[in-house]
Amino acid sequence: MPGISHIAQDGWGKYWLWSFTDASMQRIMEECFTHGKISIQTNGNVLVASAFLYGMGLPEIKKEQLDQHDPHYQVIITVRAVK
Repeated sequence: MPGISHIAQDGWGKYWLWSFTDASMQRIMEECFTHGKISIQTNGNVLVASAFLYGMGLPEIKKEQLDQHDPHYQVIITVRAVK
């Protein structure tokens, strides 16, 4: 799911559940799946988030820039849950 939202770096970051974040997805998934059966990964950074909002893609951004990870700018959030 998409998750473009700046995530607070203070103590409130793990409680911000008003948009899709790794924390909100963990909480949602734990309602139906066992904690140890959930795997969540985030991808993105401030450059990728900005590029996404401006409609930019691979022609404008280098792969190395896409691969940089900043957990405070979760552009893509992937979840794997096993029953």
